[in-house]
Amino acid sequence: MNDIDERVMQRHTLQVTRYETAEAFLQVAEPLMMMAEAENNLILSIAQGIARNPAAAARPYLATVGSRAGVHACAVHIAPYKLVVTRADRDPIAELARDAFQAVPDLEGVSGPSRSVDDFALAWSRLSGIAPTFGKRLRIHETRKIVEPDLPAPSGQLRQATADDRRRLADWTVAFVRETMVPDPIDADRIVADSIARGRLYVWDDAGPVSMAAWAGKTPNGVRINVVYTPRELRGRGYGTACVKALTAQQLEQGNAFCWLYTDVTSAASPSVFTRIGYWPVSDVSEYYLK
Repeated sequence: MNDIDERVMQRHTLQVTRYETAEAFLQVAEPLMMMAEAENNLILSIAQGIARNPAAAARPYLATVGSRAGVHACAVHIAPYKLVVTRADRDPIAELARDAFQAVPDLEGVSGPSRSVDDFALAWSRLSGIAPTFGKRLRIHETRKIVEPDLPAPSGQLRQATADDRRRLADWTVAFVRETMVPDPIDADRIVADSIARGRLYVWDDAGPVSMAAWAGKTPNGVRINVVYTPRELRGRGYGTACVKALTAQQLEQGNAFCWLYTDVTSAASPSVFTRIGYWPVSDVSEYYLK
């Protein structure tokens, strides 16, 4: 049997399974996703979040593609956000696209490892007759140990955000979303209030907040650093780097083996502020809009 015959046979034996609960999905999907925990940090954290609080997600789409050889691909979707997929060969991704087209025909977009998302967008286009629109390419960076940058440290210190910071940080969140061109709907006030209540949102304080960052997306061994923002008039003073460095160090000290963050490959902004403190690139992910 040649390679082409083997691929055809594998495709015929691929099967998509949908799951009623996140617990059932994770039981099957988690071993595959944990093989690349950094790359799959988003899909892992979403699925685990649903498992912790099923009422927070109305009718999520939770699916795997498998064969006798095991699980080949996984996908999770919560409306109105993008479907998130794992890295996989073209045939399992095409099977996911066909199943998602039936289960979530009004799907807005897809996100995941770049090659797999390219394949998904192509398969969806053939099904829908609509050409997907490329969104952006992001790069996941990971660190296990903080590196002291060869830069002067700014004055100030990291502290947890409080209710008194809420209005200012909500305005910063709106600015962050605008600058990063995030198209997904957000409620900045609710997000900030929830992050403060959960103890996830921090500021670098130098006679008042001058930069912010948060942690989110807890996985079995790591956590994601996100919403890193410094107002334009305060940039260039090292506040953002100091904020991320201190929050990363805190999360590592609290028992996380890794921290992750995303940078926009299509942006002119340089990720060097993160590489200086020990983050290194591990994977590229892409986004497409399907409508």
